[in-house]
Amino acid sequence: MTSPRSPRAAHVWVARYLAPEVLGTAAALLAAWGSFETTGSLAIAAVAGTVAETIGYYALILVRTARGHAAGNGPLATTVLTLRSLLAEFGPAELVDTLLVRPALLWAIPTSMGATPLAWLIAKLASDVVFYAITITSFEFAKRIILPHPKENHDHGIRLDTARPVGPRVR
Repeated sequence: MTSPRSPRAAHVWVARYLAPEVLGTAAALLAAWGSFETTGSLAIAAVAGTVAETIGYYALILVRTARGHAAGNGPLATTVLTLRSLLAEFGPAELVDTLLVRPALLWAIPTSMGATPLAWLIAKLASDVVFYAITITSFEFAKRIILPHPKENHDHGIRLDTARPVGPRVR
């Protein structure tokens, strides 16, 4: 098992979250800027950026997680295991981030700095600090139920422990 303080833990987090983060960031900035240009409303831009980032981010996370759980499981078990994994890893962070922190910062920072892509990027990155503090904590506490068996993990070859399984096998 990797310690949350080890360099290996940071490598796992980067491998797990970087690509979805890039997709989510692009979606958030495009949606916030586009909706503000269309409507002139910072509130609508904040909501649009939040929703777009959620969709962009979780599209890849969902595919990776389902693919990892699909090995050796039927469609129903894959669905249940995928939902369980996503809720364990992201549920607490989403409650705080999507419902409170991200929309507030995507409104407040552009309000104080001006409605520019730079302001939305700063707001998005500030929100990410809160999101990842909660998400990484959840991941470290629950990785035995989040990741499928290491031999079947297709999430960029992330292997946490090759000596024993890290999740139940459902047949």
